[in-house]
Amino acid sequence: MVSNLKIIFMCITLILSLGFPVLLAVVVVKKHSVVLKSILIGALVFFIFQIVLRIPMLQILSKQSYFVEFSKHYLMYSIFLGLTAGIFKEVGRYIGFKGFLKDRLNYKNGLAYGVGHGGIESILIVGLSYINNIVYAFLINFGILDVLLKGKVSPDMIRAIKSALVETPASAFLLAGFERVFTMAIQIALSLLVLVALKKGKLFYLVLAILLHTIIDAPAAYMSLLKVNMFAIELVVLLWAVLSLVYIMRWKDIYKMQES
Repeated sequence: MVSNLKIIFMCITLILSLGFPVLLAVVVVKKHSVVLKSILIGALVFFIFQIVLRIPMLQILSKQSYFVEFSKHYLMYSIFLGLTAGIFKEVGRYIGFKGFLKDRLNYKNGLAYGVGHGGIESILIVGLSYINNIVYAFLINFGILDVLLKGKVSPDMIRAIKSALVETPASAFLLAGFERVFTMAIQIALSLLVLVALKKGKLFYLVLAILLHTIIDAPAAYMSLLKVNMFAIELVVLLWAVLSLVYIMRWKDIYKMQES
């Protein structure tokens, strides 16, 4: 059985991962009516560079024997994951700004781009999976999961689904939602940093964004592989989110940029 507390926490995470990005997008568009294009470009670029390119690349690599061996070296593997995420996402942001928003290189559009990028990531990576989690949880509790999935997926997969939902601590289902909120701030900050690379014409800021992305992602991946307490991992993400918020609020002062 999947406890009621777990289902409640799943529902909270579903609301946060789906509702918060949409609410934030509505607020940004209401305040800056001309930024909808930037939100959509941010979402599209994430989809292309992460869902279409990076994730399939990792899936192909995961089937190669040499990469399987490499993945056993947790530190290097974590750095690899963080670095590839940084390269794909930050280069994607750079192309998105330069190719589609070169006439909108200002704070409000950088903010909107980050909302689109972080928002679609939250929806696709967490939101949709938690819809499945909630449905599976009810099917398990009603005792009909095996019947409905029989012949459609392997018995091992059915057991894996049950194990994940029954044995995972309830707190993990709640923390996933708050992590998405924290990550939104980080994605917006990184988007603004890449925007600086274009406004100042200096690739240094793009490289800095890639390095920061790696520094943020790699430790989290490493701690996850080592099965460090999830609260500790989320505390680190929260600290990065706070730093990101400070950067977002002080962006114009830091770069002394005049915005139209």
